[in-house]
Amino acid sequence: MLIKRILFSLPLLMALFFFISFLMAKENFHKQVNQLVLSSIGDAEKLNPVLATDTASSDINSFVFNGLVKYNENQELIGDLAESWKVEQVSTFHLQPGSSLSSQEAVAKLKTSLTPEDLDHAKIVEIKAKSDRDLEVFLNTAGRDFEKEIFKVIPETEFQSVDHHPIITFYLRKNVQWHDGHPFTAEDVKFTYDTIMDEKTMTVRRPMFELVQQVNILDPYRVQVVYKKPFSPSLESWGIGIIPKHILEGQDINTAPFNRHPIGTGPFKFKEWIADEKITLVVNEGYFEGRPYLDQISYRIIPESSLAEMEFAVEGVDYYEPQPHQVRRFLQDERYAIYRRLSNAYTYIGWNQGVDFFKDKRVRRALTYAIDRQKIVENILYGLGVVSTGPFPPQMWYFNPDVKPMEYNPDKARELLAEAGWKDTDGDGILNKDGKPFKFSLITNNGNVARQNIAVLVQRQLKEIGIQVEIALYEWAVFIRDRINVRNFEACVLGWSLGLDPDIYEIWHSSQIKDGFNFVGYQNPEVDTLIEAGRTEYDREKRKEIYRKIQALIYEDQPYTFLYVPEEIAALHRGEFKIKRVNDQGQVILEDISMTPVGLFYHLTKWYRPGGALLKR
Repeated sequence: MLIKRILFSLPLLMALFFFISFLMAKENFHKQVNQLVLSSIGDAEKLNPVLATDTASSDINSFVFNGLVKYNENQELIGDLAESWKVEQVSTFHLQPGSSLSSQEAVAKLKTSLTPEDLDHAKIVEIKAKSDRDLEVFLNTAGRDFEKEIFKVIPETEFQSVDHHPIITFYLRKNVQWHDGHPFTAEDVKFTYDTIMDEKTMTVRRPMFELVQQVNILDPYRVQVVYKKPFSPSLESWGIGIIPKHILEGQDINTAPFNRHPIGTGPFKFKEWIADEKITLVVNEGYFEGRPYLDQISYRIIPESSLAEMEFAVEGVDYYEPQPHQVRRFLQDERYAIYRRLSNAYTYIGWNQGVDFFKDKRVRRALTYAIDRQKIVENILYGLGVVSTGPFPPQMWYFNPDVKPMEYNPDKARELLAEAGWKDTDGDGILNKDGKPFKFSLITNNGNVARQNIAVLVQRQLKEIGIQVEIALYEWAVFIRDRINVRNFEACVLGWSLGLDPDIYEIWHSSQIKDGFNFVGYQNPEVDTLIEAGRTEYDREKRKEIYRKIQALIYEDQPYTFLYVPEEIAALHRGEFKIKRVNDQGQVILEDISMTPVGLFYHLTKWYRPGGALLKR
């Protein structure tokens, strides 16, 4: 009897199950969400700001993590996880062993001679004797400008040396939680620093923190950073995403599961990662700056730009960066809103100076003479950019306008190559030296049409002067991991996106050849010295002078053939997204999206999709 009842009830239960499933599916099918769908030609590598080196990972990390500071839309540093900060400095002056002055006498002389106006102008708070031969000067700023006030009273020759120790005290926000609900504190800041400085951590971020002497936790919401000497990019360096101690402590940071399932403090939380397909983020309801208006961000992996354009056309993605040849068509299409600015980036050909072909500066300069960069801008960029003259874009305050582009001059290229011993001795049309033909491989990443076209044009133009180039394309992750990072290439077409501070230590200092971003192996002692000076100088005009010299020297050496600074061009479906604001009267105001000096996504937490988007997309 029981069996009969079960058999009789089973169809009814199944019917009820399917009916409920249908109702749920119908509801979700029509559910509207404020979703933004982005795309990338390559998958992310590691969703950890300490380890990330690729663009895809960095994009996702910017949504998931916060630094202590960030740039506002006017390119000024403001607080992020730090509510505020205080900059001070303790400078110790060591008197010469043979000086007739004691430190007490020196302090008395300074206090007598320096007026309150002098002290205020130099930002000097206090002067006191530390020992019989040492005196300390306390400042409410950092740098060396105040020294001239000291040396007006006591000649510089009276001092054996001076040690400067800048100090930044960060006052952290108290209402911040990690995405798992755990409170964010000063412990996380110190843990992030300790992780970066751990020699076992495979990071390229270490150079930005090498001048830190110690990080002190003053209390759960105050962190003190003491520097070994002045470091002008010190504040900007703390824009790096902070990682959670309570999750990562005791783990191998390089292989931790966290790198594929991150937990941050940012406006969006990680949801899922389907390799080579998509990464999904959902809104952080408890974000400390207020809940973003977007409910979800989907980051789709679309390796071919033509497919990305098709997906954008059918609204499978919401954001697209048109290739140069597409821009005119996009500008004429009323369906799209186009945003433009000269980017803080440049594209280049990197010559691996660990390879015999490219060790001689004359050869590298010859290669640049043989490549028509203006033609690349006109024919490949369709005029949407300018020829690059070094590692800085022309709109930056430290750019050197006196450095002019090397002309396109194949005859000059042949002359320099002949000087370097490269001649066609066997009449086969290919230059050779010591029996070795000038033949090399030029690599770049698949999916970037402009870079592929550059490779083809370079191949053709170098053939005209007797150099044979073979082109090889690689999927992005393979390109970076198996070729660039391990220095397994001869020449490459690549690009740099830059920060706003001019410090280029990580890319150009010779100490970064082995494990840093100096993968072309560039070495110039004078450039090293200037880079070190630039990152310890606070005076803007002095820094400008230093970095203009650096630009001139690097361009003279041509470790890269600097190709162009492109325009940054982005497209959205017109009217699909707005910036949502609520005024003091509680009224909702919808504003058009606009390009800011720091990019299109600066106001992303305020983006709103007035009509929503079907979740089924």
